[in-house]
Amino acid sequence: MDFWSLFRFVSQHSLKSCRIAFEDRPLEHASLFPLFDEEGRTRVVMIAAEENARIMLADWAPDLFARDWRQRNRLRQRFTDLRDASQWDEDRFEALWHFDPWWVLGDERYQGHGAVPGLRSTNVPGYDSTVSGVAFSADLERVSYVMKKSGESVKIRRFGPDTLMAMARRRRAAQERPRAAAVVGWRLRPFWRFP
Repeated sequence: MDFWSLFRFVSQHSLKSCRIAFEDRPLEHASLFPLFDEEGRTRVVMIAAEENARIMLADWAPDLFARDWRQRNRLRQRFTDLRDASQWDEDRFEALWHFDPWWVLGDERYQGHGAVPGLRSTNVPGYDSTVSGVAFSADLERVSYVMKKSGESVKIRRFGPDTLMAMARRRRAAQERPRAAAVVGWRLRPFWRFP
């Protein structure tokens, strides 16, 4: 991969705490996270705004995102048209993933936001800590490459249908475990042992 081919991809690292220009205003220090399905196609774009601790979502559409030659991020949507993540049904996030090794939604400023638990369950590093990077196509339409740590080195692989299979199994198991653990962990204590 040569230097110029790098401009065809957008790394998730470049979308953290960046400036995003909307049609009606710029937003400073915001993190943009494409939420993608198991095939790597972007379905939703999440914006975590540091200035007001809002988490906003927009359905992905062709030509929604653009990055110019000066590496400026633009969303072809009005900021006022973004919807608060709490207004979305959590079921919409079940089959989606995002890559956030910094756990931005774990920041204290986002505590109390109703969508945080559902969105945090979509974070790839929560299920596979060896994934160290993700690169999207230039328009954020899909995940193109995944970087994985292997000892002291990093392997770059093309994103494929099997990339998230093991993580999806772990996520399903994690979602089922709390219910089963609550049933197994509860025991009736004999009345003579009550204080």
